Amino acid sequence: MRISLILFAVVALFMAGCSTVIQVPPQPVDVDNPEPRTIMLSEAASDLGWTYEAGPGAYDYTLRSPYGDKVIFRIGTDYMSINGARYQQERDAVEKRGSDLLLPESTFNFVCEHFGRHELVRSPRHEAKVEYELVPIDRPDTPKATRETMATSTVLKGLTICIDAGHGGSDPGGMGNGVSEKVIVLPVALKLQALCEAASAKVIMTRTDDTYPDLDKRCEIANSNKVDLFVSIHANISPADSSVTGFEVFFNKNSEQGGLFAGALAAAMDDATTSPNRGAKKDPRGLRVLEKTTMTAALVELGFLSNAREAKTLTQKDYQEKMAKALYEGIVTHWTKNRASVSK
Repeated sequence: MRISLILFAVVALFMAGCSTVIQVPPQPVDVDNPEPRTIMLSEAASDLGWTYEAGPGAYDYTLRSPYGDKVIFRIGTDYMSINGARYQQERDAVEKRGSDLLLPESTFNFVCEHFGRHELVRSPRHEAKVEYELVPIDRPDTPKATRETMATSTVLKGLTICIDAGHGGSDPGGMGNGVSEKVIVLPVALKLQALCEAASAKVIMTRTDDTYPDLDKRCEIANSNKVDLFVSIHANISPADSSVTGFEVFFNKNSEQGGLFAGALAAAMDDATTSPNRGAKKDPRGLRVLEKTTMTAALVELGFLSNAREAKTLTQKDYQEKMAKALYEGIVTHWTKNRASVSK
């Protein structure tokens, strides 16, 4: 009797904590392949780079991210919970081989989108969703002659610039509303690289894929290549207030040229978007990429992932292109006005 009461209490607590149920969008009808598409939990974990395990209950399986996120499925039911919020799948989870679950593919797609892993979403839904361009537009090891043939103007001729896509690899950066910072900033950096090279600039990238050069390595890359300008691209988080939105640009408090560069970037972003302009600011934190680089440098925060609307906007390809174009215009403005005095 006592065991029954404990089990009842556990179930009641689970139901109370997950009283709001959200419907997972079902699999779209595919006339060429009308059979329900499925995926094994082990396969989903492998694709995501996560782990899974039995528990916490006797009929549960937990899919766990490296950052502490938990997706819990229950054998024989169509319910799952994501970090405590309850969702309803289009079909039941079915145990296979006593150590794995068969799930609807639509559940896998939903989990990928929820955590900002849009590149993993499976077709046909994948074709209609945002796709992150993780393949470099033009790798930095491309022969110099090849890069020069891509140039369509000479407005940045003579400029050597280092573009730093923040975080990457094992470091996701800030995370909010299912979106990770590292996934947002890389496409913007690659688009900015293409724009600068088309204007005859020499571009040095700290990363062109999902890898993590540490902060000292990023500074070393910029310093050893004797670049004229350094721009580090990031996205922001406001843990205490999800209503905060807007972009801002930081610079080394001891760098007059850094202030001018940050101001030019902020002004160009202000012209290109309707996002609140939080201004060009002296760095109050001693950011390493601003302290240890020896050239004019700025760190851009594109927006706040902690705000649901802004996080969604930052995942959109056209907005990423708009931000890259704005940063390019800021670089052009600063370089044409200050090319004779770009030292730190």
